[in-house]
Amino acid sequence: MNDICTEQLIKRKKSKGQWFLEGMVLAATLLSVYGVVHCLFFIVLTVILLVMDIYLYLEFDAEYEYLFVNGELDVDKIIHKSRRRRICTIKLEEIEVLAPFGTGELRQYQRAKKSDYSSGRRNDQTYVLVVSRAGELRKIIFEPNQTIVDGYAGMIPGKVTYKSAK
Repeated sequence: MNDICTEQLIKRKKSKGQWFLEGMVLAATLLSVYGVVHCLFFIVLTVILLVMDIYLYLEFDAEYEYLFVNGELDVDKIIHKSRRRRICTIKLEEIEVLAPFGTGELRQYQRAKKSDYSSGRRNDQTYVLVVSRAGELRKIIFEPNQTIVDGYAGMIPGKVTYKSAK
């Protein structure tokens, strides 16, 4: 039996909103440190804001790991290279379609809920996996390597679309 197994790690890029939020909390922290000189109330505020700064920094430093074993895809979120959390497991029989991001095959799934487990950059490696669970459709945006795409193509050939050559 031909077993297919591969791992892939994708570093999540911070969005503009995340950069803005980190900057605002950091600016508020610096202002509250300045306020400590004038009023003791600002000590409590400074401590709270420092905790928020640390939490946001750690939470926004994320990577996704894809583990593909014989048609089953596990997606884990790794936070600050220290905490790992299993986000989802996708079984072969749940898959409706695997297609490159932005292709026509995905038009009929526009209303499906979306989960983004990619780097945040839309490039040639970005694919969408449409999954059906308990009658609910979900679009999973991720960046599989060629081994994962070829593995799915070999197991469910009618449901996989490749990027067209330009």
